[in-house]
Amino acid sequence: MEKLIYLYGIIPAGGIDAAPLPSLKGLDEKSQIYRLPFENVEAIVCELDPVEYSEEELEKKTNDVNWLHQKAFHHHETLMKLYERYPIIPMKFCTIYSGLESLKNTINTHQKRMLQLLDNIADKEEWILKLYCERDKIKEIVACNNETIESKKEKIAAMSPGRQYLEKRRLDQLIDQETEKETHVFSETIHEKLAALSVDHEVKRNWNKDVTGRQEEMCWNSVYMVDKSEITNFKSSIKELQDKWAESGWYFEVTGPWPSYHFARIS
Repeated sequence: MEKLIYLYGIIPAGGIDAAPLPSLKGLDEKSQIYRLPFENVEAIVCELDPVEYSEEELEKKTNDVNWLHQKAFHHHETLMKLYERYPIIPMKFCTIYSGLESLKNTINTHQKRMLQLLDNIADKEEWILKLYCERDKIKEIVACNNETIESKKEKIAAMSPGRQYLEKRRLDQLIDQETEKETHVFSETIHEKLAALSVDHEVKRNWNKDVTGRQEEMCWNSVYMVDKSEITNFKSSIKELQDKWAESGWYFEVTGPWPSYHFARIS
């Protein structure tokens, strides 16, 4: 029975000649990772037993949280090691083909797109910025420095005590609204500064506190493709922004470089 083929990623043809493929174990921790050369690209793969990794068995494995965590980490770590040596189009975890012919068909169908992507990501790095804020501190600053809030306070001060009570409750709602507006405007401003230093960018969905494990609220989540010649400038710009705004309750979490998970999608 033909072995299954697990695909990690696609690199340019001849990439192995420039930097030999590191010795790495495959997903099953028994097979060895190797390359499959095609016309203009090379596939980095390992073989899997067709019985042990059949559709039915794979479904059982992926329902095992420990197995899933361990193997997803293996996939990511392998891509990181490959990324250190080659421009690579990273595949999603558990991209498995029934055999060589199946993989060949995919390569032949998408090879033009793959070459375009490899050219796009050459000499560039993917970086992620997550922007967090101390909501209470931002709210306090807005309450004291926002023109709309100040105008409302002045109007309330001139009202009768009974009317003041009702309007102060409405004022609290207004402060919440203005705080929300302020966090979005601030985050967008930061994003625009960093987008100007990148060749491509993408805004992602914010994570809640259960996912981040942080006390601060995530206000922005974005990813940038940065030319290697701009990396120093990109990182120093983030540090300057962090130093400037930390006391106001803003925190910048920047990570990278990563394999091009966001900017090298085949479809």
